[in-house]
Amino acid sequence: MKISIIAGSLHTNAEQAWEHMRQAVLASPAADFIVLPARFLGEAERSDAALLARVQEGLAELAREKRCYIVGGSLLAADGTQEVTWLFDRHGALAHSRRVPLDPQQRREDELFPVIETDCGRIGILNGDDIWVLESSRILSLQGAEVLFVPSRLSRRNVESKLASLWGLSTLSCVAIVFAGGPHADGQAHASVILPSGVLAASEQADGAPLLAEIAPGQMAKLRDADLTFANTLWFGLWSRRRQLYGPLLQAVAPAERAHA
Repeated sequence: MKISIIAGSLHTNAEQAWEHMRQAVLASPAADFIVLPARFLGEAERSDAALLARVQEGLAELAREKRCYIVGGSLLAADGTQEVTWLFDRHGALAHSRRVPLDPQQRREDELFPVIETDCGRIGILNGDDIWVLESSRILSLQGAEVLFVPSRLSRRNVESKLASLWGLSTLSCVAIVFAGGPHADGQAHASVILPSGVLAASEQADGAPLLAEIAPGQMAKLRDADLTFANTLWFGLWSRRRQLYGPLLQAVAPAERAHA
């Protein structure tokens, strides 16, 4: 799985930010997944509905042209109450749309943690602050996701500890984490691809070259195999989990019955 994480833009104008991103995707080296950072249109309190529609159409066209999956960062919805992340497939079809309310008390209307089948393997998407909730990555891993794409943001406070915790999450849940955080007023731009065995690639990028990384075919499957001798790895992986204890979290629940904790 070849991955290209596009650097975020420092433009304050959303139209200019989108043009920067469009050109950056066009210029990106060939990859299976092109990943856009969180809030790549800027820090407005809400997105312009017309621009949002053009961005969605433009990303679909870019996915068709580049013959790749595009993880469409995370953007504020037009009503300003949700963050939305799109996944476009190699044909430009919208394969998944993940919406996370900005208000943690707001009820979610879609499935919390779906696993998405791609021709590169099973993946999950976490946007907003969901990556910092331990159960989020663990549930996706237990349901079969091998790689998590995470358009999120980093505040500058304790940034090194937060980056170290991403490796901890990757290790404890036995998933690869692709983190794409764009530059913003109070935060740190950062892109990284992290495996349970260590950081594969990382960059403090802002208006720079994309971060390129490749997860070798079968690499995650090997890491997820039971290795009771610890000959290949030092993590406990899925085999230290008592899956039955997670039953209530893994069971499908009707949206009307579930509120976001």
